[in-house]
Amino acid sequence: MQKNTDNQSRQKKDAVRGVALFLLLQIPSAACLIWLCLIPGLPRWAVTLFAVLAAITLLLVVPALMVLRQRFQEIQGGELDAARQY
Repeated sequence: MQKNTDNQSRQKKDAVRGVALFLLLQIPSAACLIWLCLIPGLPRWAVTLFAVLAAITLLLVVPALMVLRQRFQEIQGGELDAARQY
């Protein structure tokens, strides 16, 4: 039982690490895009483009968190362990 709990804990840590790495890439990317919007004298279409790209970049965080939640449920349910037995 202890081995199964350790395995679940390790899997959860790995899942969190993956999402954390994704966030560490997405958030600075969005910040750079927002910073580009603030350049004086930039054409309106470029400001709009950078703002839309920044919004899309930040919106991708929501599905990543939903996938992490689903992964936690899979780990808790032992679905991967059950599949390995067959």
